[in-house]
Amino acid sequence: MESSKFLISAVYKPPSASWEEFEQKVSHPTDWVNAAVVIEKPDKSIWVCIDPHDLNMAIKRPNHPRPTFDEAVLKHAGAKYITKLDARHGYWSLELDEESSKITTFNTPYGRYKFKRMPHKGFSVIVDDIIISGRTDEEHDSNVRSALIRAREKCVKLNLQKCVFKSDSIPYFGHIISEPGIHPDPRKVRALKEMRIPSTKDELQTVLGMMNYLARYIPNLSSLSQPLRELANQREFKWEEEHNSTFTNITESICDSLSFLDPISGNIELQVDASSSSLGLPLFRMEKLYPLHRGRLIAPSRIVHR
Repeated sequence: MESSKFLISAVYKPPSASWEEFEQKVSHPTDWVNAAVVIEKPDKSIWVCIDPHDLNMAIKRPNHPRPTFDEAVLKHAGAKYITKLDARHGYWSLELDEESSKITTFNTPYGRYKFKRMPHKGFSVIVDDIIISGRTDEEHDSNVRSALIRAREKCVKLNLQKCVFKSDSIPYFGHIISEPGIHPDPRKVRALKEMRIPSTKDELQTVLGMMNYLARYIPNLSSLSQPLRELANQREFKWEEEHNSTFTNITESICDSLSFLDPISGNIELQVDASSSSLGLPLFRMEKLYPLHRGRLIAPSRIVHR
C-alpha cells in the first residue's frame, strides 16, 4: 500500500426504501454501555479503561480462592536472591469471546466502542508482579529462566524498566521482602505518620485502613485503636483529646523490626493477652526476638457484661 494514494469514497445512497434495512445491518443494540475512564500514567501516556462497577455486580462468576499475602510471601522464606518481573499489559493477553466483548462496550464523544481483549480494570487481581526467588545462585537462575520461558510461551510481555533482577530485597505490596523476613515499606510508614488528623468519618476510615494494613508492625493495635473504631461507629463525629492521643500513640508505635517469613521452624514462643474489647497473640522467634504480631477486636455482640 506504500505506492497507493489514500482514498475516501463517498457514501453510495441506497434506495430510500432500503435505509431502514441498511441501518439494521450495520448497527446492533447494546445491553450494556459502560462509562469510559481515561487515566494518565506517570510517563504522560494514557490508559483507556472502563468503569465496570455495575457490570461486575451483574456478572455470575465462580469463586476462586486467592492466596493471602502471608501465603504468597511464605513461598520465598529464606530466599537469598529475589527477582520481580512486572507484567506489561498482561490483561491484553486475554482475548474476549464475542459475548464478553459486547458487554465491554463504552461511550465516547465519538461513538461507542468495545474491547476485543480484556480491558484494564475489568478484572480483579492482588498485584501483577511475578516474584521469583532462590536460596542459591543456581536455584534462583534456574527459576528465573523457567519463568521467562513460560512467559514467552504464553506471549506475556514484561516491562523491563520495572523488573528487578537478583536483588537481596524487593518492595512487594507495601512491604519489603528480604532473606531474614519482611519489614514495612518506609513509604507506607511515612504516609501514615504524615496523615493529618481526620475531620470526617470517611477520613477516619481511611486512617484505620492504613493502620490495619501495617498492623503486623504495630504491637497491640487492636487494643490501641479501640477509641478510634468506636468513634467510627458513632452517628456523630466528634474528635476529642482521647482520639488525638490515640492517633499519636499508634503512629509513634510503628516498629520496623522484621517479621520472620517462617515462624514455624526453630524455637518460638506464643504470648497471649486479652481485654474486654480485644485479643492479642504475638508469636516470637526466640533467636532474635523478632515478633509476629497478631490480634483482633471482639465484636460488641460477643462481649458479656456482668
